[in-house]
Amino acid sequence: MQLRNRPKRDYTVDITPLIDVVFLMLIFFMVSTSFKVASSLKLELPSSTAHEQVNESKEVIVSISAKGQFYVQDEPVSDGELRKRILNQTKGDPNMRMVLRADARTQHRYVVRVLDVLRDLGMGKVAIATVETQDGP
Repeated sequence: MQLRNRPKRDYTVDITPLIDVVFLMLIFFMVSTSFKVASSLKLELPSSTAHEQVNESKEVIVSISAKGQFYVQDEPVSDGELRKRILNQTKGDPNMRMVLRADARTQHRYVVRVLDVLRDLGMGKVAIATVETQDGP
């Protein structure tokens, strides 16, 4: 009795499409994830029920610590250098968006000082950074 030679079956699986799908998913999640630039300053921002999120790449952030230390783009500056540093960062553009981040425990006079400097420089777009409260109306 003679047996027929059956051809051997190839049970290998081509994983190339699987790898393609995994890479596409990786790229999708990397592109769709928003990266938030965290400030190195630890400030306790005041809370507000109003919220507006504007993401402009061209903005200058002026921060004030609880003790009244001024920061421009997270770099400490003295009261005397504040005007000059803001002018350098904005390059004299009065339409540059300014974000004022003041600690909730900051004395009001420091906030007024920064607002005075911004007004003297003609900066019209000033936003005050707050954290959104969870209690809604």
